[in-house]
Amino acid sequence: MKKKLTVILLIAGVLVMAYLYAHIDKNTYLYDRNTDSADLTGTGILEEKEELLQSFTCTEDSIDGINLKAAVIGSPENVEMEYALIDPETGDVLRQGKVQGLEIENNKFNKLKFPVLKGTKGKNYILRLTGSGTDAEAGIGFYLSPEEQQDKELRVRGNETQGTLAVRILTHRFDLETFIVLLGILAFIAGFMKVLYKLFK
Repeated sequence: MKKKLTVILLIAGVLVMAYLYAHIDKNTYLYDRNTDSADLTGTGILEEKEELLQSFTCTEDSIDGINLKAAVIGSPENVEMEYALIDPETGDVLRQGKVQGLEIENNKFNKLKFPVLKGTKGKNYILRLTGSGTDAEAGIGFYLSPEEQQDKELRVRGNETQGTLAVRILTHRFDLETFIVLLGILAFIAGFMKVLYKLFK
């Protein structure tokens, strides 16, 4: 009886651990995820008062931030990047944030978080990117995928631009796929240890 109780508690503990571990920052790609990095094109520096606008329709129930590929150009000490999520119907800024140029990883995807925005599934939004302290020699640039996605409009420096911003929308939630994969790995390890135990018993 004691052995069965131990096994039940162990299984329950594993399930709880797997459940907690499976709460991840889920990435929803706005651009074609099969796009090769070599095919991405740069926007160059967004100077003062210039902006990039990417519209999209959210497919998740909430938004916790963005995962954005950016390039640091020149000396970033006095450069700051600002990002905002806008309601296209009202023009209201729903969420916003800023990051110092020195904190941006060059030519990599950067996770930029803001307070969770709920009730977003099926709604349209505009992601706005701007820079401050920038000039022709120093600032932040972004990457574009050449494939234009349906229901997504991209404007760079006020001009409609072909392609899609290389950005992923972040949603912190339970991911069933991660949960199942982790349980599979743990089950394999448990089975392997059981076989070893029998061999060396």
